[in-house]
Amino acid sequence: MNFWILRYPEPRSRPGASWRLVVLQRSAEGEESEIDVIEIDGRSPTLQEIVQSQLHKGRTRLALDLTHVKHLDSSDLAQVLGAFKHVTDSDGELVVANPNARIREILRITRLEEVLPLFDSIEETAEHLQTES
Repeated sequence: MNFWILRYPEPRSRPGASWRLVVLQRSAEGEESEIDVIEIDGRSPTLQEIVQSQLHKGRTRLALDLTHVKHLDSSDLAQVLGAFKHVTDSDGELVVANPNARIREILRITRLEEVLPLFDSIEETAEHLQTES
């Protein structure tokens, strides 16, 4: 079973700066292929809009890969939570992969870790998303 990874390819260290989000398809065999690159200028599109576009394409099993994300502010947290709601309202699943210790602590303090499934690696994420119905 395939799932889709939303990955920031470089460190997202400057809020409001222009950055990219890459959409990868991950096969059951572990192969990843790039299927889309989305340019984000800090205002548009939002993570919620990106997730909605993926849902419209039938991609309901999504992993938000935070490998290169160094921090999350309250605006980022609101976007992640909004994206999570859009996915779950569409009978899909959004999980978070590779949060660093700082981000994991923010998610713990805000109690979002109780809502958002967190995984330490894409391999753990794949195991979860490929076995869940």
